[in-house]
Amino acid sequence: MKVYHDLKEYIPNNNGTCVALGFFDGVHSGHRAVIGSCVAAKGDRSCVVLTFRESPAKALGRPTPTLLSSNERKAELLAEIGVDEVIFADFNDVKDLNPQAFVTDILRDRLHAERITCGFNYRFGQGGEGDTALLIKLGKEHGVAVEVTQPVYCDGEQISSSLIRRCIADGRIEKANNLLGYPYAIEGAIDSGNHIGSAMGFPTVNIPIGDGLTVPRYGVYASILTIDGRRYQGATNIGVHPTVGAHEVPLCETFLLDFGGGDLYGKRATCELTAFVREERRFDSIDELSAQIKKDCDTINQLSLR
Repeated sequence: MKVYHDLKEYIPNNNGTCVALGFFDGVHSGHRAVIGSCVAAKGDRSCVVLTFRESPAKALGRPTPTLLSSNERKAELLAEIGVDEVIFADFNDVKDLNPQAFVTDILRDRLHAERITCGFNYRFGQGGEGDTALLIKLGKEHGVAVEVTQPVYCDGEQISSSLIRRCIADGRIEKANNLLGYPYAIEGAIDSGNHIGSAMGFPTVNIPIGDGLTVPRYGVYASILTIDGRRYQGATNIGVHPTVGAHEVPLCETFLLDFGGGDLYGKRATCELTAFVREERRFDSIDELSAQIKKDCDTINQLSLR
């Protein structure tokens, strides 16, 4: 999949494009309905996702929600679905265009869109003036087919990024994963940490939580860590480690239950959270903490046998 970080860089092929429109934070199950329709309808055209580097709310000076995925993670998820090209545009480049100009200048002339898919609540044009009804109307005027995808529900609830953020923040990680359609993950380069886990007999992998990413409820989680294509079962602590000296920012620290040893520092890792085990709390001693970690590992091993 080709990734473009500027709308001006994009050069369409001669066969036209099928374009999916949206910010698609997290590329959750509702987003996948929109993008999947684009992939299914592309034929010999390219399936292009037009999204933004940052949340449009930030450019508009509005409160910016935390993110479910980094742009790098978003690109990985889009590639898995079958998207051919993704454009991480600067929202400032389009926010002042009126709806007509957005359709003609961006979708028709720059992207060579022949078909567009979007969600039921998609807005476009200066001040969000355009809605799906106007997009369909303008599409007809300019020979661009428009498909609007309806809401997707899970257990009676409409799937949305805001609902998923609440589930993650509350520690309802299994529900969040069900809504996402895949396990929520924290990615990054493994850093050296403070080696306290190693001193207790539980050497750990530390991954910084990216700026702006939705932070899960502090506590211990069953997890799967992927490093160099290999997957390891893990016990992950999200939090500030109050027993050994609280950190100013939360950390993602994982003990690998089935790791044979070796130097992992600097390698890129993906930590998928699969189940909430217990909340983070302060222990009266390192020995008490160590004993609890052993119990957590036993609990996670039992979960993996289900």
